[in-house]
Amino acid sequence: TNHLDMEAVVWLEDYLSKWKKILFVVSHSQDFLNGVCTNIVHHSKRKLTYYSGNYDQFVLTRGEKEEEQEKRFKAEQDQIKHMKSYIARFGQGNAKMARQAQSKEKTLDKMLRSGLTDKVEHEKDLDFKFPDPPTLAPPVLQCNDISFGYPGCDLLYSGVDVGIDLDSRVALVGPNGAGKSTLLKILMQDLIPVGGAVRP
Repeated sequence: TNHLDMEAVVWLEDYLSKWKKILFVVSHSQDFLNGVCTNIVHHSKRKLTYYSGNYDQFVLTRGEKEEEQEKRFKAEQDQIKHMKSYIARFGQGNAKMARQAQSKEKTLDKMLRSGLTDKVEHEKDLDFKFPDPPTLAPPVLQCNDISFGYPGCDLLYSGVDVGIDLDSRVALVGPNGAGKSTLLKILMQDLIPVGGAVRP
C-alpha cells in the first residue's frame, strides 16, 4: 500500500505540474509545492502577499524581504531616536539650534504621517516536548482478536492481535478511508469493537 500511495503522489505531482489551467492548492508537503507551484500566496496578519516561484523560492525571497525590512526598520528607529533626542536637548536653546530642532520635528512628523516600516514579526516555531513516562510492565496496550465494523457495513477489521510496549514505535499507514482513525479510536476505547477486547 505504501508503494502504491507513493506512486499515486508522484503521478499526481507530475500531472498537476503540466496542468494548463489555474490551480489553487493548499498542501503541507514542501516537495509537492516545489514540484507543482509556480506562485505562492502567503497569508499572514490578515494580508495576502504574492510570490513568484515554488516553495523554496518563496522561502528565499521572503527571507531576503524580511532582512531588508529589518534593516529599514532599525535605520528608521535610530533616526527617530536621534531626532527626538536633538529636539529634547536643543528645542529651547539659542535661535539657530531651536530652528534646527523645529526642522527635525517637521521631518519627524512627515515621517510619521507617511508611515513607518513595520517591525518584522517571525512566525512562531512549534516545539513539542513529550516527557518520558514512568516504567510500565508490558504490554501497555493489548488487542486480542479485535473485529470491528460500522452498523450496516462490512467489517473493517477482524482478528487483530497486537501488543504495544513502552519501547514500541508504531507508524499507522494506509490510504484514505482504510480505517486508520477508526483503529486509533478503538485503541483509545472511544469505539467498542464488535468482537475481541482492548486491554490497557
